[in-house]
Parts: sequence; C-alpha cells; structure tokens
Amino acid sequence: MSDIQIIVMEGNYENYDAYNCLLGYISQKAYLGGYGFLCTPDSTIVEQFKISEINSNFTSSRKMWHFIITFQTVWKDISLLEIAVQTAQLFASEYQILFALDLKGTPHLHFGVNAFSYHPDSPILSKEILDGYLKNIQEQLYRQYPNMTVTLLYK
Repeated sequence: MSDIQIIVMEGNYENYDAYNCLLGYISQKAYLGGYGFLCTPDSTIVEQFKISEINSNFTSSRKMWHFIITFQTVWKDISLLEIAVQTAQLFASEYQILFALDLKGTPHLHFGVNAFSYHPDSPILSKEILDGYLKNIQEQLYRQYPNMTVTLLYK
C-alpha cells in the first residue's frame, strides 16, 4: 500500500442537493478551510458555489468533485494542514474549493471542488482538467516526500 493516496471519490454529484450534501459533509470535519468564497451571514458557502454555476457560460450535469488525500503513516496535524492549503491553492485561481482534515481512522484530507469556475468564461472542471491538477498534486507530494510512495486512484 502507498504511503500517500490521492483518491477521487465515485459519484457524479449531479443531484440538485450535491452542494449541500458534499459541502455539509466536509464542513463537519476537524479543521476547515478553502478558497473562492466568503464567510458572511449574507450568503452561505453553498449559495456562493451555486452562484458560480448560475453565472457560468458552460453547462454540465456534474456540480462537484470530491477527492481525499490519505496517509498511512503518523503525521502531525499541522503538516497535514500545510498539505491541504498547498493543494487547495492549486485550484484557487479558477475553482472554489473547500477542504477539511479528518482525524477519524487513518488521517486524511477531504476536498470538495466546484466543477464551475467563478470566472464565467473558464471551462468546466472536467475529468481531463482534474487529472492535470491531480498529477500536479502527486508530483508536488513526491518532491516534498521523496521517500514515500504516492498513488492516484479513482473509486
């Protein structure tokens, strides 16, 4: 088994409540962060993700992508949060992303990425575009942790 696994979770996240379900699930974890939205009483994160979809010049049935990065060795929480921030920053200039550290069981990071960019003319986050981001994350983790194996999996 790999020391670090990047796992894209199954599902198309096409249902009308995909934003509510995935973002709600991630927001229940131990530590939370993200990019591309504001935390205000006037508009929820879910509403802000939906606004990107509404304003996009593209259409897609997929609303979200969900992936995790899981670690087979003991890590300090701060190191995991640094990895989460570095990973989320890769998406931040184009796509909204919410992440959280989950300490239940094997430590892992959850990421929920909006398939719609907050730039109306930017393309939908397709599987091909996501693959590019994930390969970049994999390479970044290899460089940071050269003595560990990093695998990319689709469930």
